[in-house]
Amino acid sequence: MDCIKVLILEGMNRQGLSVARALKMAGGYSVHVATGKNSLYGQFKKLLNLKIVDAYHRVDVASPDSIWVPKLIYIIEKMKIDAVLPTGQAVMAVSRAKSILSNYCKVLVEDYEKMIRFHDKSQTMAIARALMIPHPRTFLPETPDEAKSYAQKTGYPVVVKSRQGEGAHGVWYARDPMELAAIYKKYFSILNSANAALTGDSWPMLQEYIPGEVHDVPVFCIQGRMRLGLTQKRLIMNPSSGGPGIVNITTKNHELLDYARKISECVKWNGVMQVEFKIDDRDDQPRLMEVNPRFWGTTWLTVSAGLNYPHYLVSRAFGLPVNFPENYPVGLYGRWPMMELAAIFEKPTSYDRMLQRTGDFLRRFQLKNCVYYLG
Repeated sequence: MDCIKVLILEGMNRQGLSVARALKMAGGYSVHVATGKNSLYGQFKKLLNLKIVDAYHRVDVASPDSIWVPKLIYIIEKMKIDAVLPTGQAVMAVSRAKSILSNYCKVLVEDYEKMIRFHDKSQTMAIARALMIPHPRTFLPETPDEAKSYAQKTGYPVVVKSRQGEGAHGVWYARDPMELAAIYKKYFSILNSANAALTGDSWPMLQEYIPGEVHDVPVFCIQGRMRLGLTQKRLIMNPSSGGPGIVNITTKNHELLDYARKISECVKWNGVMQVEFKIDDRDDQPRLMEVNPRFWGTTWLTVSAGLNYPHYLVSRAFGLPVNFPENYPVGLYGRWPMMELAAIFEKPTSYDRMLQRTGDFLRRFQLKNCVYYLG
């Protein structure tokens, strides 16, 4: 077919621009980007990506469905868009509206019934239990007293985690009962200020704290069959307690790939997802932390390793042949220098600590096998 027009939603974030670059690199695509933000930094990003993005649009998926869905349909029809590919916060919103949007173009996201099983972390842990995949001890308290009781069972520190958060958002660490009580008080004050209804799903999970390195497994699946998978280790995160990876390296961990394969088969997953593990320092065993049913912040590292998931996703949707690679390079580094600079000032700070972080940042430019994300 002729050039395929793909509209990337939330396309000015790190994931969206990586998807845009990947499609342009593959060739045969006209890449459109939609975002709800129009900040000065967003304008700067537009200038940086003039050769990548063919057109920009304004769609704010954070607004009610009755507002953004008709606006998106208008853009699809006016620009003759062939496929919508959501990233970031747009993924769940588009999945929820998939049945409507599918009348106008291809919608490259899984069905909502499958998405919610990973978006809701308590359901993800239930899948892990059913598949006998190691994971943190997880509790679903319905009162602060229950949370305190569960924390005594698992021992401090404990992790308090929103069931439907993303990445490091909605994650808190309690070292003792006083901190635990303060976290719950703050959590519910946020709910009250947002006028959110207090339901069972509103209560955050309480989990055992797992010390150790974070490893990610980005995979590409077709009808539950994992066709491609890559493993990588987060060398530096921001925040260091468990945020996105800002320096990563590709690895080859067959055990983690096998666990990811079990999960994709269980849910009969189509498309992409990233499975996150921690290797427990206490016994060197992996623990499943969560599954992100969307493109990830290190998508450009995956693509640079020869696995062009965005291209495969669109090609499969239009019935085009795909030549899946048989391997990928191990030891390929991916860096996000802007966030590395921000990490230099992460608290706790001191002159010596900042000097050490600055030196480490500069020395990483000597890495030979390295790709960069500059957005």
